[in-house]
Amino acid sequence: MSDEAPRLSDESRWYTEHTALLISTLKWALLGAAAGVCVGLGTRVFLAALDLSAGWARALTLGRVPPFMFLPVALPLCVWLIRTFSPDARGHGTEAVIAAVHQRSGRIDWIVAPVKLAATVVTLAFGGSVGKEGPAAQIGAALTSLFADILRLRDEDRRRLVICGISAGFAAVFGTPVSGALFGIEVLYLGRIDYTVIFPALVAGIVAHLACGVRPPFPALQAASADSGQVKTILIMLACGALFGLIALLLIESLRLFERTLRRFERWPYLLAASGGVALALLYLAAGDTYAGLGTDTINRVLAGTTPVLAWGFLLKILATSITLETGGSGGIVTPIFFIGATSGAALAPLFGAPPALLGAVGLVAMLAAAANTPIAAAVMAMELLPGPEGVHAALAAATAFLMVGHRSVYASQKIGLSKSAGLEVELGGPIGDVSRASVRIRKGSLTERVHQIGRTPSADKETDPDD
Repeated sequence: MSDEAPRLSDESRWYTEHTALLISTLKWALLGAAAGVCVGLGTRVFLAALDLSAGWARALTLGRVPPFMFLPVALPLCVWLIRTFSPDARGHGTEAVIAAVHQRSGRIDWIVAPVKLAATVVTLAFGGSVGKEGPAAQIGAALTSLFADILRLRDEDRRRLVICGISAGFAAVFGTPVSGALFGIEVLYLGRIDYTVIFPALVAGIVAHLACGVRPPFPALQAASADSGQVKTILIMLACGALFGLIALLLIESLRLFERTLRRFERWPYLLAASGGVALALLYLAAGDTYAGLGTDTINRVLAGTTPVLAWGFLLKILATSITLETGGSGGIVTPIFFIGATSGAALAPLFGAPPALLGAVGLVAMLAAAANTPIAAAVMAMELLPGPEGVHAALAAATAFLMVGHRSVYASQKIGLSKSAGLEVELGGPIGDVSRASVRIRKGSLTERVHQIGRTPSADKETDPDD
């Protein structure tokens, strides 16, 4: 056997490989573009319905009472729509499409699209605290799954096309084609990206963005600025990133707590939904309707620095979102994540002596990175929405927040692809919702174990020693 290094002349004929690559590229460029057009137009219809629904809700109430007073009726109506026509449309949408990609090669019933659209329109029209991106992703997945049925694609191609639909939905509704498309890929796994689908997903995302015509949702981000020195700014970003990670953890645990607590009432779904509507109406009466619906106007005012923020306002949004989603409301969770990130960032600004608009923008992308485990999409979004060095600094905060939240996510179906720390052992490959305390262990021989042992007294070791 020769020890000689390989030479270029030893390689196989290049045109055999590149013919296959050319065919594959053309195939997925066409499929991605077709998916982008369908999903972009579908998202456009969905957003138009949302715009019209606000007027319908005001007309129904005759302008005499706030629309959110009808939530005790609106939420049971959502439950009826979903239970009757498409149980897969329940919740914030993204969860269902992640599960479909992992468990059924992306198979989703086409009926999910109109049911999800209708249920989300009803929820948002009357002030439910949800977002619009989850439904857009679910509509995109349902349309591309139907497209795959028509073309009779094999399972692996169907799976890729449905991921393109998810990416196209996010890109269209966010108005940020690159970060939206990356979010649709990255959200499937914690710490893993399927590189085979990056090209068609980006094609689908860009085409869907053009077909939908949505501009970036937060143009006020461009106004954020800071005069701090580079070192001080980096330290602030690291500290804020850690805090945003903890706030994201609070959101995740709030959703889990409400889900566990309300599980005992699953036998009475309509009563549960009506009770959730009453709770939300009382919350809005006490705290104001700032926390109702999408809240994009509030986010824009915070990022423009034109409105003061309650120091604990983000806690009210966490509460409103948890009640809405866990009692039967339909809609996404990313827009509430943006709201929580922007308002908590502005509330932290005086503590760090930074402009509220800047930390509001940083909080927006950092919360996305942490709560959804999508640091790359969040970093790209920061650079798409923020000018120059501010986007880079926000990306640093996003990466920090991603690490601090641990092995948790608002998407329980997200699969674990890595351990976030060399000092921890985590069971890989399973859904993040199955992670328990026993699943995360300190790695033997690691620095974490040595630090942990320093903090333990010999008497404590003796008390917990199973051999004694």
